Amino acid sequence: GGACASPAVDKDAELAKEVAGIGEPNKLNNIILLTDSYKVTHHLQYPPGTETVYSYFECRGGAYEEVCFFGLQYYLRKYLVGQVVTAEGIDEAESYFKVHFSHPEYGYNERLFNRSAWEYILNTHAGRLPVSIKAVPEGTVLPFKNVLFTMENTDPQCYWLTNYLETLLVQVWYPTTVCTQSREQKKIITQYLQETGCQDVIDKELHLFKLHDFGFRGVSSVESAATGGGAHLVNFRGSDTMAALVMLNEYYREPCGGYSIPASEHSTMTTWGREKELDAMRNMLHQYPTGLVACVSDSYNIWDACEKYWGTELKDLIEKRDGQLIVRPDSGDLPDTVIQVLEKLEGKFGSSQTSTGHKRLPDCIRVIQGDGIDIRTLRTILKAMKEKGWAADNLGFGSGGALLQKLHRDIEKCAFKCSYVKVNGEGVDVVKDPITDPGKKSKKGRLTLENKNGAWTTVVEGKGAAKDDQLIEVFSNGELLIEHTFADIRNRAVGGQVATKQVPKILPAKANDYLNNIIILTDSYKVTHHLQYPPNTETIYSYFESRGGAFEEVCFFGLQYFLKKYLVGSVVTPGKIAVAERYFQSHLSHPVWGYNDKLFNRKGWEYIVSEHSGKLPIIIKAVPEGTVLPYKNVLFTMTNTDQNCFWLTNYLETLLVQVWYPMTVCTQSREQKKIIVKYLRATGGSEVLEKKLHLFKLHDFGFRGVSSVESAATGGAAHLVNFSGSDTMAALVMLKEYYGESCAGFSIPASEHSTMTSWGREKECEAMKNMLEKYPKGLVACVSDSYNIWDACEKYWGTELKELVEKREGQLVVRPDSGELPGTVLQVLDKLEGKFGSDKTSTGHKLLPQCIRVIQGDGIDINSLETILRSMKDKGWAADNLVFGSGGALLQKLHRDTLKCAFKCSFAKVNGEGVDVVKDPITDPGKKSKKGKLTLELRDNAWVTVTEGKGVPDDDKLVEVFRHGELQVDEVFSTIRERAEFVTSL
Repeated sequence: GGACASPAVDKDAELAKEVAGIGEPNKLNNIILLTDSYKVTHHLQYPPGTETVYSYFECRGGAYEEVCFFGLQYYLRKYLVGQVVTAEGIDEAESYFKVHFSHPEYGYNERLFNRSAWEYILNTHAGRLPVSIKAVPEGTVLPFKNVLFTMENTDPQCYWLTNYLETLLVQVWYPTTVCTQSREQKKIITQYLQETGCQDVIDKELHLFKLHDFGFRGVSSVESAATGGGAHLVNFRGSDTMAALVMLNEYYREPCGGYSIPASEHSTMTTWGREKELDAMRNMLHQYPTGLVACVSDSYNIWDACEKYWGTELKDLIEKRDGQLIVRPDSGDLPDTVIQVLEKLEGKFGSSQTSTGHKRLPDCIRVIQGDGIDIRTLRTILKAMKEKGWAADNLGFGSGGALLQKLHRDIEKCAFKCSYVKVNGEGVDVVKDPITDPGKKSKKGRLTLENKNGAWTTVVEGKGAAKDDQLIEVFSNGELLIEHTFADIRNRAVGGQVATKQVPKILPAKANDYLNNIIILTDSYKVTHHLQYPPNTETIYSYFESRGGAFEEVCFFGLQYFLKKYLVGSVVTPGKIAVAERYFQSHLSHPVWGYNDKLFNRKGWEYIVSEHSGKLPIIIKAVPEGTVLPYKNVLFTMTNTDQNCFWLTNYLETLLVQVWYPMTVCTQSREQKKIIVKYLRATGGSEVLEKKLHLFKLHDFGFRGVSSVESAATGGAAHLVNFSGSDTMAALVMLKEYYGESCAGFSIPASEHSTMTSWGREKECEAMKNMLEKYPKGLVACVSDSYNIWDACEKYWGTELKELVEKREGQLVVRPDSGELPGTVLQVLDKLEGKFGSDKTSTGHKLLPQCIRVIQGDGIDINSLETILRSMKDKGWAADNLVFGSGGALLQKLHRDTLKCAFKCSFAKVNGEGVDVVKDPITDPGKKSKKGKLTLELRDNAWVTVTEGKGVPDDDKLVEVFRHGELQVDEVFSTIRERAEFVTSL
């Protein structure tokens, strides 16, 4: 024992050194840039003499009546704690904003960027943010329509800072929504376990493993996988999303937040070939002789798998094995497939009865359904099982996209609003109360969250009692005051009364990128796959495609980001191997069967360090980014170049499949561009197209409504392939760092509700006048429905301020932000025309004078956008009168199934012999994969994917972009934009 102790100490020292600064500092961590860019201009918009701005975050309603609050501590520790304002950060931000806010005609207004105020924070507060945040303790469950956190500035010079931070902190909508929905699913599972006689499962806490997180590849970024996966683990214990475990360890002091088991995937089964599927299954039982093991069983024929293989050939092995086999169907109709699988397994293995008379398979065998699972199908399956006499304990669920991605800010109607200001020493209660949507009325005044007789209430207008306030100050002036442990959060989520704990000492910032360890950036079941391929496997070749979906054309974008950020260089190091092994030793351990040392392929990773200097021995070939081609074509391929690393190809699948996200954003944004161009042409907007002003007709408002900063960066960048208007600063940073684009997107000064309502209802006209005076020329946008959009159009803009608007050198853009569509837009246009008049385009459509336009930024998706433009055309309005802003629908309301993105193994080399590999499930012909080595060719101007190695290599349009840890092609953004462009002229 003593001989082993010394190297362990050395390893720990090496580990400590490496973990302290693992990866590079996060390029997306400049707090001045982590905002919607229009907020940069807000310091000019509050009333003169403003000293305090106080705002709050709530769920205004939504799908679930109870909300489980989670995730704020991550954002505070990663982005806000410590000195976050630096001289370099100020300079960097200013360099972006100077270009981003410049205009070819009106130039740049030096007053826009509040440089002196950031320097004041640096000099007076040592770069720490002078704000106070009070929040409900994480894990607390309370009804919607209650305040969840409040924020206010603590230095009157920094009144503008409160809502500057909104963009970033509103992203807590995402972990809160995941956590809330996961908890609702737990309720359903618990209910059906109780109703089918499985109380023993609950008593042993095994129900906490009944909904397993499969979501890493199907979410929009690594950061989203971390926070969303962490949120699910508040309620459950099963997860394959390793990023979540890292996040919980680093930000919530949780040594191991979730557990998993060895499990196969289609690649590890299909490489054996259809005729050897039985051997592949037998291998699973031999490689993992004890404990739980899951095996996907529908690569070809799920019914044969249940009856002939598991139920006959391997039955004796399964029954005698010290553990449990979990059979996984992965396609077919629900709930029928699950019921049929249970019946076929019962026919071979028998069943016993629970106390309620429901059938339960013997302990040696269970089923997991991981395809098509969301909260609705989960309930449907359990209900059907109960009705057919099956106990709920027979089944575990896996959920991916529906658990972590098919969610958006509107599910719980999350919003952040200003409710109180202090101006010239006087406190003013502030409210937003739009006539067009009473549901958007905000809370007023200072708030307390009180719990009286077990009922939660938010007391408004400063009428609450401070001593009864359940909001706790968690952050003040750059310091975290309260630290929630994950154990405490879990306890609260099940109704436990847990006191909050003061931070014992000043916690360091956690700004570095702890998630950048390639060994951990995978589904944890892949860690076990090196044992599952056929003996003497030398090569695994896999491909990525869009199998179909919402749009027939796909615009490929985003791979270069993933390669540069995560794969280029010596990404495997001894320290990272040690960190990963520590995680897996806990994560794959079991209280009864312990940990199998064979699971983590330490030797394989050490081989990459010693033989390849830590660089990944793989080749990736991809279609050039920006290329537009029909779905069902190969988009990239990946293969190992060292036969000892055959297992590496599909290990990297989890991370690289996330390219589905920027590609899907880019594709949908391009389709919206087609619609806008169509209606501009049809309503006399040819001049707009000639001047390329159509590139500013769909503006990205999505930063706060997406699930992470990283997703904002990649999704926002994807939109900018097609357009040039964006408020998502993270996208500009990403494109500069990874695509060499100095400034990809532009914006203008614009107001928000906080800057208008802080003047008070009676001074709204003054607030509007202030906008025109502070920005005397150029484009300026003003939200105009804080109270009454009709009065704003007719009385304020159209009467009181009409002369100012008409004489101003530039254009006012009026923004309604609520109401029915397309009705609201049409009425706004009609009312503005009644005051400002209109001209006619060449097609006879009405066009407001050049001094005034409208932007619709609420409720805009690809469908409402076309509906509005069609209605405008039908009512005689030119499309050029209107600009669109889009947030959640542009960057968040998308998922991997939107374009049916998939990554599959199609070729292997075993014992020197090439084998064409195919997945062909009897239960879903649409999931049949491509076979053999692939080429992407242009034949007679049509894109074709040639399979089975029959293509002509010289005609292959796939280009080698990555080899042995090095980027082979470095695309510039302007070229990508050119490829994605389509003809806009008539």
